[in-house]
Amino acid sequence: MATELTGPRLTLTSVGMEAAEELLPAFNGDAQFNAWSGTPVMTLDAVRADMLETKSLPGGVVWRIALHDGTRVGVAETALVPPPNSGWIALLLIEQAYQRQGFGSEAADLLEAHLFAQPGITRIGLGVLVQNEPGIAFWTKRGYQAGLRRRDNHGNEVITMRLNRPGAPDAEQLLQVQRQFGATAAGYVTSAGHAKGDELARIRELVGAEPPGERKALDIATGGGHTAFAVAPFVAEVIASDVTPEMLLQVEAGAITRGIDNLTTAQADAHALPWPDVTFDVVTSRIAPHHFSALPLAMREIARVTRPGGLVIIVDSVVPEDPALDAFLNRVELMRDPSHVRSRTESEWRQLFADNDLAVFAAERYARRHPYAEWVARAMVPAEAQPALEAAFLEADDAAKAAFHIEIEDGHVVAYTDEKLLIAGRKPAA
Repeated sequence: MATELTGPRLTLTSVGMEAAEELLPAFNGDAQFNAWSGTPVMTLDAVRADMLETKSLPGGVVWRIALHDGTRVGVAETALVPPPNSGWIALLLIEQAYQRQGFGSEAADLLEAHLFAQPGITRIGLGVLVQNEPGIAFWTKRGYQAGLRRRDNHGNEVITMRLNRPGAPDAEQLLQVQRQFGATAAGYVTSAGHAKGDELARIRELVGAEPPGERKALDIATGGGHTAFAVAPFVAEVIASDVTPEMLLQVEAGAITRGIDNLTTAQADAHALPWPDVTFDVVTSRIAPHHFSALPLAMREIARVTRPGGLVIIVDSVVPEDPALDAFLNRVELMRDPSHVRSRTESEWRQLFADNDLAVFAAERYARRHPYAEWVARAMVPAEAQPALEAAFLEADDAAKAAFHIEIEDGHVVAYTDEKLLIAGRKPAA
């Protein structure tokens, strides 16, 4: 019996091998995609082989994508691999005549909902051809995290991407963060980009605008502790929390060196803060949320532990609203640091604050120039991975080179510049 997934405008219907001839035009519905795939025109035999490959996988399904009136607009393929907890979108192709009308987003919504409804599925993966920058931008905008490059079964180079079930933190990502920052803790303590910055001075100004009184502050994902150190003079107590024990040892040593006696540390995951509701008057997190695997959940936790009238200040890397520039910066960040999840746009940050009833009163951007060699060394990028990382910058298109002020001398990257967004809001008074 066929399975149907129904949306506002589309119906996705599971089909058998008998549908190959009817779907042949759909498989050939985007000439550019086929050219990138190395098969300018798919024959009927090639379509049958592709469908059979998908249907031979666990939970493999081929989907006919159509309008409610029956007009075919595309084709999709999914499977339940790799087991035991992953789904896979092997193909989502909207025919060229129906592109840029929102049908791809609606079909993706239906496929994701279907896969996450299967027992035990907690993540969805897919592979995007490296040439397909619009596709990479599309899936990135949907919250997918770019991973490693690999060759697919047809020899094409693809970027693997994945999406975790909404609201669920990724345990593997948490371990990756601990491994990455456990090994590089000392470098982040001494990093000028983390220890200094105009946005750090602005945090002092915002927190220091009110008398210390008995105010209690929490700095989440404290890293080298620089934000906690900056806040300490303006509150009665500050807790510097981080998921990585090695970082907390560095923070404790730094507090002693600076003579800070109102700072304590706590190992804590941003997605499950171990403090009661309405505990803190000030909550900060600086240059860290791009490592959070379930940012909406972390923001709910931040709002939960903040007292009525309390102050929430987030500083993090911000990407342009342009999808291609968004995808570029997130891709090179992940190539450098496998614990990177995603840097957000300002509009996404404003929505996260609004979703948690935090009234934004400041949203400010700060340019940050990154000397390339230092940026690579701090993350301890393996030598074998460095050529591909530098090539990503050198081969960037003109828009990316201009947007991120990529500096190149004698064929090597010297530096690039991104922006940090400081966004501050208040929880409504009781």
